[in-house]
Amino acid sequence: MPQLILSHENDVLDTYVLDAEKTVKIGRSDQNDIVLDESAVSGFHAEIESEPDGFYITDILSKNGTFVDGELVISRKLDHGNIITIGTYALTFKYADNENHHPKTAGAVSEATMMVDTPTHRSKLAKSLAEIGEHKKKNVLQGEFLFLDGKSPPVLLEKPITTIGKDSTCDIPAKGLLVAKIAAEVVKKHDGFFIKPTVGKFFPKLNNKPLKTEVRLNDFDLIEIGSTRLQFHFRTT
Repeated sequence: MPQLILSHENDVLDTYVLDAEKTVKIGRSDQNDIVLDESAVSGFHAEIESEPDGFYITDILSKNGTFVDGELVISRKLDHGNIITIGTYALTFKYADNENHHPKTAGAVSEATMMVDTPTHRSKLAKSLAEIGEHKKKNVLQGEFLFLDGKSPPVLLEKPITTIGKDSTCDIPAKGLLVAKIAAEVVKKHDGFFIKPTVGKFFPKLNNKPLKTEVRLNDFDLIEIGSTRLQFHFRTT
């Protein structure tokens, strides 16, 4: 059976052997099989279960999202060597050396990754998306940033323009030697929230890619400016 190797800040904490007959639940609550004690982790965050063609990870409508190799996922088949990131914890998925690996999943991974080819996971994904859509229709949405280090409170995006950078006047402080005084601006418009870089040599990153033009923000987008990592999500009022 494959293993999950749990690590935090490059320190290996534990190893879990997966069982094809058991769903492994991951989250902050002590009722989970793998407990990640961090404020950025939801009580019941994600789960891993076996299908005939391999193991899948599914995000359980978590607040801060689940990532596989840096890509935001809703449900995805796991391949040997994949690194699952939840908050600041990492779980490396590995098959034993003498174990037959399932074929790797083909195709590119989108921002809401869906590498799904079983009826169970298609049904689960559709249900999750429907619940998110209905929830947003019934509520007035605001935007906010969460600090992924879990040490700072969320920042509600109430101003027409919210600035990010190392200048003391910025609404959101960002750390790093190469961070500009004002590295990026978040503009609140009638149809959503948009982020754009300011003039400088080093671009902020949006979902692990350089941010060079104004882009609309979507739920769970990851912004990196220097050593500061933020995640955008809609907040209901």
